[in-house]
Amino acid sequence: MRIDARRNNNESSTKYGRIYPALYLRGCLSTGGLVEHMAEHGSLVTGEVLALVLAQLKKCIPELLSQGYSVELEGLGIFYPTIKSSSTAGKSDVETFIATPCDEMIDGVFMRFLPIGDDVRKLRSKYFAERCTFEKGDYVKVNLVVDSQTGKKTTWTERIPLDKYEEYKANGGSAVPVRPGD
Repeated sequence: MRIDARRNNNESSTKYGRIYPALYLRGCLSTGGLVEHMAEHGSLVTGEVLALVLAQLKKCIPELLSQGYSVELEGLGIFYPTIKSSSTAGKSDVETFIATPCDEMIDGVFMRFLPIGDDVRKLRSKYFAERCTFEKGDYVKVNLVVDSQTGKKTTWTERIPLDKYEEYKANGGSAVPVRPGD
């Protein structure tokens, strides 16, 4: 697990300018990638069967959640739906609530996940951190450019390898190779 250094650029924060660890996310594994990974662990089930099972899960879990069910995958966790009320959702009495269409009170429906089981629950804690191997990554510098004519703000990110940071700093914050994408 790679840990980058990131500066707090929120000027209204009391922690403005401080450097914090930030997790470098390597990307999102596709269903096919997960199937390949699972198949590498060896199984009586072929990759094709695993892919079909995952495809059915991807279809059936949202279907069941949209009907108001929670879905438990034993030993892994529970998928469950939640709603976000609109700012005008609060009604003064039950009669007004009954008269208001649901789509006027609901801004969104979200799929949530709650890990369950001792092994999975430990993935939410310091116990999980003890199972990870950490390495230092890059200094991540987020740059803000404001177009003087339109006022449009654009950000771009520089990734400076930490072993090159002193060179970067000595050059006034430039002319240091940036780590290529992983």
